[in-house]
This record gives sequence, structure tokens and C-alpha cells, in this order.
Amino acid sequence: MEEIVLEPKDAVDWSYRGEGAVNLVLAYTGSSPTFLGKMMRIQKMPKDGNENGDKSENGLTTHEKLIWADIKDLVSCKNKEIEEYLFVKHVMRPLLGRKHVNPGIRLLVPKEFLESVEKIITSQRPSWRADAASVDTNRSSVLLMDDLTLFAHGHVEDKPCLSVEIKPKCGFLPSSSFIAEENVSKKSITRFEMHQILKLKENEISEISEYDPLDLFSGSKERILKAIKALYATPQNNFRVFLNGSLVFGGLGGGICKTTSKVELAFEHILKDIIKTDDGLCADRFIELVAETVYTSGVLDQLLDVQKLDNYNIEGAIHVYYDFIDQPCKVCRELNQYSSMHSIPLDEKVNILKDFLISATAKDCSVMISFRSTEVGLSRSSSHSNLHLESTKQEFEYKVHFIDLDMRPLKKMEVYYELDKKIMNTYLEMLKKKGDQPRCF
Repeated sequence: MEEIVLEPKDAVDWSYRGEGAVNLVLAYTGSSPTFLGKMMRIQKMPKDGNENGDKSENGLTTHEKLIWADIKDLVSCKNKEIEEYLFVKHVMRPLLGRKHVNPGIRLLVPKEFLESVEKIITSQRPSWRADAASVDTNRSSVLLMDDLTLFAHGHVEDKPCLSVEIKPKCGFLPSSSFIAEENVSKKSITRFEMHQILKLKENEISEISEYDPLDLFSGSKERILKAIKALYATPQNNFRVFLNGSLVFGGLGGGICKTTSKVELAFEHILKDIIKTDDGLCADRFIELVAETVYTSGVLDQLLDVQKLDNYNIEGAIHVYYDFIDQPCKVCRELNQYSSMHSIPLDEKVNILKDFLISATAKDCSVMISFRSTEVGLSRSSSHSNLHLESTKQEFEYKVHFIDLDMRPLKKMEVYYELDKKIMNTYLEMLKKKGDQPRCF
């Protein structure tokens, strides 16, 4: 834990960058050398008073301690914020690679600092986010991290830094034998596509995304390019671009459904000093640059391996969960054909649940890729990789990081099961309306 302490008056130097379900992200806009090039993650508290999951103030639940038993620091930790940091450091970083994961450092903050932050940023947040949750002012620390939308720490240099944040979602189709016959569509249609139908029905989105995660994870240059084009056309909350730390494309808290020609024109104008090409083609070349980097870095192969730790699908893992927490299986009350899942040894149950929760983190994290153009043949730093973009004859340095690697509470298993059921029911209803049938195998 660092000894630097932030005071309430320092709150004005931090501005809203975005948020997910659990955390707010603020970027530093002041002039203190200590914080230049840094951003801060602050935990949120739902306004209905319910914490996310079943975490006590004192860290993990008894059952969670069994699951993470091999990570002593994590099990003995009594502080929720430090626990999140330890999870990233000891679980996700070894799986995704040290080079691509930065767990950050914990920073002590007084309650008054968090209260000041809450006052300042409320008006900058999307109203639906602000109505649902506020800054959790009872926390004693925040997470301080490198601002990955900047290339070097500190001053914005002569070369502008362009960063893209992608939320790739689940990149494979499950093949688990525990998937019920009526849900066989899962084996041929992505979870992302089916979830879009539910989001549309519930007015969370105004139109279906063109993006297919299988393209992005395919390892094929053409399909990766197709995926990035689709993310650009329908970004929702899956695609954002920053220039020197400021958001220049995509939405802050919720995302934008469709890229209009007005948005495209503004983005084109921003890119013209960085991407050297004919007018009107900057965005196309930028999309090529992002696709080329995803392909060349191979970083999504590692992410896919971690996602694939989910061998059983929620339809299989849910039975293990109820056994593990020593409760009658609520799912078997509905269907009684899964006795095999209830008779496996405890250590195997622990591994199934641990793998499922790690996979859930990997399916919902984001990838941050930062670019800076460099002179042809000249690499400024051995710690960054280089890429030649043939269409513009430019050289770029790039770095790739995984972010939003939050630990999933064990209690979330029930939420995952219910959501899965809801997604499948909505999808099957839509097929019925269309007079279509699920594809069988």
C-alpha cells in the first residue's frame, strides 16, 4: 500500500473516464508528477443497498475460500479492494501473461476524498448509471493504474497516442453435453448474438450489433478485419477510441448503437494528423491498423484459452454449485437427469467452479491497444512491439493490455444461470415467431 494520501481538494484533478457494473474509472488531469499518466478505479455501491454478490466486508465467503485455497494471500485477505488486486496479480496475470496485465497499486484515500469525487463526477455520468449506483464512500483505498490510453507515463509527447478499447466477449461455441436439447442453438449461435435479441427486447439497445466474436478470435486476417469493421459500425459498449487519453469515438458509460455519418466525419478529422492517407480513408486505415495488431500480436489466443476453461457451460456447472454450497439443486427440481454431476469428488467440484469463474472474468474483460507512430526502422523502446502498416507506409509502436479483470463472486452462479435461461427463452421465442426451428446436429 502506497504512502501517498489524496485529500478532498485533489478530487478536482480527476475526471470521469467510464464505468462498468462494479467500478468507476477516473483519469488524472492535474499536474502532480506522482499521478501524471495514471488513472484510478473506484468501487461503486448500488443504490438499492445490495452488494454485487455475497462478499462480506471481511473478504471472501467460506465457500470462496475453498475455491481459492491455493492462493494464501487471497484467502487471508480481509479487505475487498486488496482482494481484487490480489486476484488479478495471482490468478489472471499468470494466465494472460505478465506483459499484458498490470494489477496496479492500492492507494489509501480518506472518505472525504471519495465524497468529493462523487459530487464532481455525478453530472458527467450517464443518468441510468448514476441512478443505479454511486461511489462507495466506505472504501479505504482505490486502485491506481497506468493510464493505458497514453503511451508513456507523464507528459503527452510530440507523437500523439491513439488507443482502442475492445470488449471482445465470448469467442467460442460451447459443446458441453450438459446443454439441454431445447438449447442446442447454443452450439451453433454465439452467446453474444442471442444476448443481443434479449437486449433489443428490453430496450437496452436500439439495434442488433453486426459484430461476431468468432470472427475476432478466428486467427484469420480477413475475419478479424470483418470483426473490427462491425465493431466500428455498431460499437455499443464493445468499442471505444481515445486520443491522448480523451475519448474520441464510442460512448462513455453505455456506448452508442450505430456510427452515423456525422460521427464518422468527426472521427475522420481527428485521425487525419496520425494516419497518413487520402482524405476520407483515415478511419478505414485505422480499422486495418487495429485488425493487423490483433492478428500479429496473437494476444486473443491467450484470452480464448482462458475463456475455454468453462468446459461444462453454466447448464452443467450450476449443479456442481448447489452441491458445493450444500443446498438442494434448484435446477434438478425442474429436470432430474444430472446425477453424474452430483457424484463427483469435492476437489473436482472446486476445480470446475474455479475454472468457470476465471472463464467468466475472461469472457467479460476488455483489451486496450495503444498506438504511436514512429520513424520507419526506428524503434524507441524494446518494451513495445512494432508494426508496419503497408497501406499508409507507416510504422507504429503498440502495446496491448487486458483490463477489467474483476473477480466474480461465487454467488453469481445463480445470476448466470437465470440470465442464460432468459437469453435462451427469448431467442427460442423469436425463432417460433419466425416459424424457424433451432438448428440440430
